[in-house]
Order: sequence, then C-alpha cells, then structure tokens
Amino acid sequence: MPMYTFKSPGGLVFRRRLSFADYEAVRAGDKQVVDDDDEVCELIFDPGQMGFVLKDGPSGGWASKASKENKYRRARSGEMARREKDNVFKSRLIPNLGGKEASTWKDVQDQVRTDKGDVAATTYDSLVAKEQQGA
Repeated sequence: MPMYTFKSPGGLVFRRRLSFADYEAVRAGDKQVVDDDDEVCELIFDPGQMGFVLKDGPSGGWASKASKENKYRRARSGEMARREKDNVFKSRLIPNLGGKEASTWKDVQDQVRTDKGDVAATTYDSLVAKEQQGA
C-alpha cells in the first residue's frame, strides 16, 4: 500500500499507509483521516516519496528476461568453448636454447645443467613436466 502525507490542524506532518480505495474516499471527502487527538487531517501533495514496482507481464518482466539472457549466455559460452577447442590452432612453445631448436625441453634442461649448473636447470622443470604430461 502506498504512503500518503497528511497535515494536522496543529501543523504536525505525518505519513500513513492507505489502500487505493481509502485514498480515493479521502480525496472525494467520503472518509476522513484523524490524528491522535481526533482532529481531521488534510491530505497534502508530497511527490518526493513516489515509487514503482516492476511486474511480469504477458511477455515476461525485467527479472524473467534477465534470467533468460543469462541462461542463453551460459549455454553459448559452453558452445563457443567447444568450437574454439575443435577449430582454433593452439601454438606451442618450441624447445630452444640460445636460438637453436632442440627436440625436447628435457634436452634443453640437460644442456643448461652441463653449461650453467643445477640451479639454472631447475627453471625448466615446469616446461619438462608439462611436456611429459602431454606425451
């Protein structure tokens, strides 16, 4: 129910909820709103407290359209991920050391181990592990 603003004869301004039927009766003068002292109050215009509610209509409302759109986007995202996996070329990092290609990252790691030591060779551990998982 909407809130309406009333003013008592003593100058007190207050708000009260009224149904639409009661509001129309107050406006027409068929019904009166009284304050705590049983004095008749005047209905005043207060446009600052207006509001609205969005409802679903025959074609759906804001909430149902948003949920339909989100459902479509989730399905489309999954479909596009499958298409990308099937049709898009995935480039891979070619094993090399100093600009010279090698057959595997393990070979590069072994060469670095002999040239620069074990500490430098550990930098290639992730590439070697990834290569062994793919094999």
